[in-house]
Amino acid sequence: MQTLKDLFGNRFRDNQLERLLYSHDVGVLPAAVKKTFNSMPSAVVQPENKQELIDLMKWANETRTPLIPRGAATSGFGGAIPTKGGVIVDLIRMKNIIAFDPEQQTITVEPGIVWEELDSFLASRGYTLRLYPSSYPGSTVGGWTAQGGTGLGSYRYGSFKDNLVEVKAILGDGTERTFSLQDLDLIYGLEGITGIIYEITLKVMKQKNDFPFAAVFNNLLPLPELVKELENHNLPVWNITVLTPEFIALHQSATREKVLPEDKYLVNIVLSSPDEKQVDIAQTLIARAGGQLLSSEAAHHEWNNRFYTMRLKRLGPSLIASEVIVPLAKAAEFIGEVEHKFKGEFAFEGTFVGQDAITFLGLMPADERKLNFPLLYANSLIINDIATKLGGKIFALGMYFTDYAEQLLGNNLLKQIVKFKQETDPQGILNPGKILPPGLDKNSPLKMLNTAIKGATMGKSLLGGLTSLLGGNSAKDHIEEKAKGPFSGAVLAESYICAQCGFCRTNCTVFMPDPWESNSPRGKWYILNEYAKGNIDLDETAVTALFNCTTCKKCDLVCQTLLPNAHRWLEMRPAVNQAGFINTGLELVKDNVVNSGNFWGVPAETKSWITPEIKYEEEGEIAYWPGCWASIIMKNMPQNIARIMNKAGVPFVYLGADEGCCGLYHALGGYMEEFGAKVKANYENLKKRGVKKLLLSCPGCFATFTENYPEMAHHLGIDWDIETEHVTVFLNRLLQEGKLRFTKPINAKVTYHDSCHCGRWFNIYEEPRAILKAIPGIELIEMEHNREKGLCCGLVASFQSIPTVGYSGQKRINEATATGAEYIVTNCAGCGSQMNFTSNMLNANVKQKDITDLVAEAMGIEEIYDPTAAIASYMEAAIKLLTPACIMLKQKYHK
Repeated sequence: MQTLKDLFGNRFRDNQLERLLYSHDVGVLPAAVKKTFNSMPSAVVQPENKQELIDLMKWANETRTPLIPRGAATSGFGGAIPTKGGVIVDLIRMKNIIAFDPEQQTITVEPGIVWEELDSFLASRGYTLRLYPSSYPGSTVGGWTAQGGTGLGSYRYGSFKDNLVEVKAILGDGTERTFSLQDLDLIYGLEGITGIIYEITLKVMKQKNDFPFAAVFNNLLPLPELVKELENHNLPVWNITVLTPEFIALHQSATREKVLPEDKYLVNIVLSSPDEKQVDIAQTLIARAGGQLLSSEAAHHEWNNRFYTMRLKRLGPSLIASEVIVPLAKAAEFIGEVEHKFKGEFAFEGTFVGQDAITFLGLMPADERKLNFPLLYANSLIINDIATKLGGKIFALGMYFTDYAEQLLGNNLLKQIVKFKQETDPQGILNPGKILPPGLDKNSPLKMLNTAIKGATMGKSLLGGLTSLLGGNSAKDHIEEKAKGPFSGAVLAESYICAQCGFCRTNCTVFMPDPWESNSPRGKWYILNEYAKGNIDLDETAVTALFNCTTCKKCDLVCQTLLPNAHRWLEMRPAVNQAGFINTGLELVKDNVVNSGNFWGVPAETKSWITPEIKYEEEGEIAYWPGCWASIIMKNMPQNIARIMNKAGVPFVYLGADEGCCGLYHALGGYMEEFGAKVKANYENLKKRGVKKLLLSCPGCFATFTENYPEMAHHLGIDWDIETEHVTVFLNRLLQEGKLRFTKPINAKVTYHDSCHCGRWFNIYEEPRAILKAIPGIELIEMEHNREKGLCCGLVASFQSIPTVGYSGQKRINEATATGAEYIVTNCAGCGSQMNFTSNMLNANVKQKDITDLVAEAMGIEEIYDPTAAIASYMEAAIKLLTPACIMLKQKYHK
């Protein structure tokens, strides 16, 4: 492996935890099935270019080591899972857009780009995708090319292969090959057994407006005639989706929403940019076919949820899945037979492929912890057989359905593929065991699995076939959880609910700068799940992965199964702390707070920001809490707020020496005893001053007082009765009441950065924007990522990865610069320090301003403090202080 270490550097990993995280896809396999092959890779590499793939292929041939290409592993067919160890080739870093040709309406990309990111690029240029998979938020272009299939838009544009222009790959012998036209059959849908894809050119189209209709039917019998009529009237139908009553009921139970009737079939028809006449015709045809049109709101609701098929996994917490393509003429019969066989246990979502077929994804809630799970798993094979009997076929081969290869590919093509594979990959290096049945692949590592599946298709259970092969009762592997240790039952139970869909990955602040599975939210859940099963123990590597989070909450917004990710990551901090692990950076900050009362550990007098003209009260109902960072580094924030309140005639209490730290960093480090002491002390100080409402300028302090204080106070037996409000909400209210009078225009273009705790945690989006828009002369321009999609500044990552902090800051400043704004406006001392420091380091055209700077200036308040020098000094100190931060056993740290 030394050669790979030298070749890939920090893009090579072979530690046990990382290898474990790359040993699976979204599917949940019975333990007995996994025992029939070696799914654990010996290492994972992340190439960045074609030459590295060529060098890797040369090494693999010399060492006879299997290579398993991997996109985002969002499929459940096993294509990205090793079958006899080897090296995973994770293509996440090869995600560049190489060329865009609007005239030819094509785009050329590297394989690791995610569909949603690609579509965003196209949208900014007035174009969009012709079709895309339902896993669009997380899957990659290379992954869909390697697996093949159909998706949303396939009604109009067919399979993904029909939309490919050419595919470039490195073959098993290390040579390059471009596939196009009929040659695509030698690379498309073959899971990388004939080459590792490094470049894809696909067709795109001009941007369109999706116009969805939602209608319910008593059954699916009217669909063939309805489709015929839609085509006869030349309507611009782009997509048709079908949901069975069972799917609707389960999905709505999982989401706790009641939008659709649960005793009928939903048909969702999407037209591309229709005119009014076409809309009227579509509505008439749907009604004529016996459909009952639902409201426009219901139609858009369903269309907006098109990527979240697996939300019903909450009810499992596991899913048995089957995906088949069925002739439209047989769709009603197929669903009827399945419903008769399984009494409604399988729920189906169907997506049209052209005008004469439907891809049905069937999902059955199950529980992998129960003894009957392997038996239920065999039911997916029955679905395949029903579809085949009615003239349908399976959706993809992967590793499980290789015996269907001739049926899916045809005898002639299968022979061509085998011949091509033998000629270009004579040692069988590329993704062994996939696509080709053992009868055509004498070295297949899946012979036991294939035999068991054959037995299941002949009427035996998958469990029974494997039991005889393994010589024991495989069900014993599914007896109740073996978990021990510090984590709550809720956290361990939710580790089974995570769909492993990967939607969270490209939204994660800590994943994108260093895109290893251990840095992703789904990686955390998989670690917890393996711990719950008793398969791994907690060690420094595992705890490092569980701790690595900025709490930005971006993963919560896209979570397929609605897991409260950020809350769970924080909930784990005390647990791992009690288990004997600490974050050395947060340990240091804890000591600072305990000894000096602030994050930085500086003397109390350093926090002084009060100037002679600022008036405040010793007692009163409203108090202002500036927070450590603002008091010490960005003194302009508290000074501005105090002067604004003075000018607006709002009296406020300042605690002075009684104002310590809110305790946020105690909570982040899992130090509950110290946090409890802070809550008690701060509560007593506020009550003795008569405070009923607390205004906060630091979003971290605001979140801590608002969410964590009531919970800890309850634990301590304290009746927390103090209202909290962020200053941006407070200032907007003053604006609405006419107490903020802007007398000085500020002629500047600005863009606004949403801090995570104000935004995603508490939905404070419009209030600061309302303030900015009210200031004369200000022009507000939004960045590409704004409001709930706003980027995290990344500052909290400093406790584990200083490079992540730098990456996040640069990405945000670059996005702000692209708007042409003069200022990036912040509402947080942490975000403000990060944006100020980064913009100056980059010598960027855009500079940082706190929102209170602009409010104060517009109100005629002069001599506003410039924090730039202080920010530079403290940020440089923080980098030196926290660069060595890591997860460590307490006993090791205190030696």
